[in-house]
Amino acid sequence: MKFGRRSKHIYILLLWLFVFVLDGKAQSGLEFYSIENKYNSYNFNPAFLSSRSQFTFSIFPFAGTSLGYDNQQEIQRMMKELLSGINSENEYISLVKNMVNQPNYNQRLESELLSFTYAAKEGFFNFRISEVESFSASVKGPVSLFMIEPQVKSVVVGQIQNVPALILHYREYSVGYSTPSNHQKLTLGIRAKLYYGKGAFSSGISGSIEELAESYKLEMHGTGKMSIPEQRAQNDDGTITTSPGFTETSVKSYLLNSGNPGFGIDLGFRYKITPQWSFSMSMLDLGKIEWKNNLNSKNFNGSYFLKGSSVQPSLENGVKMLTKTSDSISFTDNLSTIFKVVPDNSKFSTKLPATFYAGLNYQINPAIRINLTERYIKLKSMNHNSLSLTANFELTKKFTVNTGYAAIGNTYNNVPLALFFNQDFGQIYIGTDNLLSVLYPSSSEYSGYSFGMCFYLFRNRTLYRPPTDELPYHRPKKVKKSKNSGRIKREHDAWY
Repeated sequence: MKFGRRSKHIYILLLWLFVFVLDGKAQSGLEFYSIENKYNSYNFNPAFLSSRSQFTFSIFPFAGTSLGYDNQQEIQRMMKELLSGINSENEYISLVKNMVNQPNYNQRLESELLSFTYAAKEGFFNFRISEVESFSASVKGPVSLFMIEPQVKSVVVGQIQNVPALILHYREYSVGYSTPSNHQKLTLGIRAKLYYGKGAFSSGISGSIEELAESYKLEMHGTGKMSIPEQRAQNDDGTITTSPGFTETSVKSYLLNSGNPGFGIDLGFRYKITPQWSFSMSMLDLGKIEWKNNLNSKNFNGSYFLKGSSVQPSLENGVKMLTKTSDSISFTDNLSTIFKVVPDNSKFSTKLPATFYAGLNYQINPAIRINLTERYIKLKSMNHNSLSLTANFELTKKFTVNTGYAAIGNTYNNVPLALFFNQDFGQIYIGTDNLLSVLYPSSSEYSGYSFGMCFYLFRNRTLYRPPTDELPYHRPKKVKKSKNSGRIKREHDAWY
């Protein structure tokens, strides 16, 4: 696509897409909270930090990755359209109109790049490097639907619709510690975090339908705070237009960017109430990031006057309403007349979405445990809650299955499934927040997947067999079994 005079319109439209069509509640891995002996369960509660070996190590791509999103079919359709190329403003407009019908477009991708755990008498220590990409927004409202959807006929005059949004990409370096269990009832954990922000978009934009001298207008105001590289393009008239984008040289500097620092902390505990009952709680990502470079925020202020022949005011139960008399009202048909986009290079900060976990477990027998887990994500104007009821089945000492039911945000048809393998060399896990998204994608709104593995380093080998009844004080040395040993033993037994 060639950028010219239309680039301003498309730039505004893409910002509208970010701000007005997302409803972010995606966070994967809820099914693994109750598996407390998983090597990276400290992701959910720092008090769960533990290790079967003195040294536990993992590195990308094995260290652990989780991905969560909803409306998977719509996301796949949008990605296909974007990747195939959009060559006109009308195609962008069509994309936005389709997206506004599906408010839940969310994604969170979290990958561990490196993890190392050391077990000592004083407790467990862990160092971790991870990469996080997420976006959250709350956009479906009366004003946006009234301006875009022809079938939405009326709106309350003066009703303000806030459109908060938060898109983040950052790298995290952290050190965690948990107290040794030592058969104590209470275990405590803490993790200190250093963040390096790569890119951000934070919206403080709002809109409303206002009355002015017996006429009506869409009024928008607020700031879209951004820290992201931009591209410069020369228009046909000689002016210069900037838009978010990457050049070959800016990609490397973006990924290695350390100019946007931040600090945070995780806290957690686990308490053994009785031999059967236990309770745990954690608070994650209590911190913020200061954005100091690649600053290209924009102030959005402007009005779009509605044609008098297209709307009709009325009074319903003492509330002034505005009703369409024509389907000709469309925000996307008049992009260039609405916003006055003013650059703003001021520094800003963003609080990270704080996550709170609480878990209650009941051990029915050594092989079965019932788990009730709650997760609450605190994010300005976009708080949401998730709840799961699952059962852990320890089928063998090396294989555990966790499954049940979960309500995740506003989605209620979720069947979580987690598979956990505890081997001699390390651990392997794989799971999904919603098995139905794999079996019946068309009936599932939410999808979440997690997988990873670790390795035990410098494990002590057992070179001797245990004593026998005949020789209680003698430990015979193990003999390495050769390829022919089984055949020789069978031939030996055949002679006798």
